[in-house]
Amino acid sequence: MASAHLQTRKKVKALCRLGNRLRKEGKYELARQKYLQALNKEPDNVYALVGLGDLNRMQKQFVEAVDFYWRALAVEEDNRFALAGLGDAYRGLQELDKALEVWLHYLSLNPDDYKVITRVADGFRKRGDFDEAQKYYFKALDRHPGDLYALMGLGNIHLKKGENDQALSFFERAVHASGNCVPALTSVANIYRRRKEYEKALEYYREVFRIDPGSSHAWHGKADCLRGLRRYKEAIEAWQKALSFGMDPKMALTRIGDAFLSLNDLDRAEVSYRRALDLGYDKYAYLGMARIHMKRGKPQKAAEIYAMLAEKEHGDIRIADEYRRFADEHPGAAAGLNPGT
Repeated sequence: MASAHLQTRKKVKALCRLGNRLRKEGKYELARQKYLQALNKEPDNVYALVGLGDLNRMQKQFVEAVDFYWRALAVEEDNRFALAGLGDAYRGLQELDKALEVWLHYLSLNPDDYKVITRVADGFRKRGDFDEAQKYYFKALDRHPGDLYALMGLGNIHLKKGENDQALSFFERAVHASGNCVPALTSVANIYRRRKEYEKALEYYREVFRIDPGSSHAWHGKADCLRGLRRYKEAIEAWQKALSFGMDPKMALTRIGDAFLSLNDLDRAEVSYRRALDLGYDKYAYLGMARIHMKRGKPQKAAEIYAMLAEKEHGDIRIADEYRRFADEHPGAAAGLNPGT
């Protein structure tokens, strides 16, 4: 009897190992079969239950994953793999409070796991509790000074606070720690772009393209730098690239229209603005059309656009400023307009 039981345990262990290997190879259905075969022989096998939890979580079947993790914890209280996976599954379900509760319990048992420490920090950051988030990010860095996620998290907190210098410091550390982290490189480039240090920003965007030539965010950033440098033709080409790689088409087409307008190519600017407006209402495309009408000496048409924008965008400072400039230059056309601001 003992010998038969031992043989069953060996078979279950072998099935779980095979399931783990198949899961790591991406052969999910075969892995599932092995785990279920293991459970058929031993219904309370923790390794199979955790394996099925991990498998479902990887396939974004978070409800099923939660069920398997809890079944594992019912058999072996405080199983570290079940706890870590359960927290991740709750995160996948957008149940952040439950995820934090599980992760914090995990850390009470395994206080040096910097990966879970970073998950806790991320959870607090998403809840807007920046002080707690920073505390845990620094705990993660104490244990693993080059932790990319902790460095990026701290950078993003400072960015949210408008503390660009501090954010830049952490993003640059993330770049040095990884060498090829596209989000870190892009974040550094974006900060230099906002500072109007366009040439410096372009250096980092070039590094992004070396790793991910199809990054629409980087192409948009590059285009914005080129516009800042008044290299409008190159900016148009970059926005066209961004558009081809998935940038919001209304935004891209409006930016392209603005660049053509800066080149005084009114016909192409109008084509681009109208293509943007074909996709739906966009105040910036309409502002571009108003400027075209002004350049063509048709202030009444511009006035019609301002009247429409005033009604839709009550309180918009930019539209109010444009209207005031327009009214100063063309008081006759502006007569009767109510900008609503």
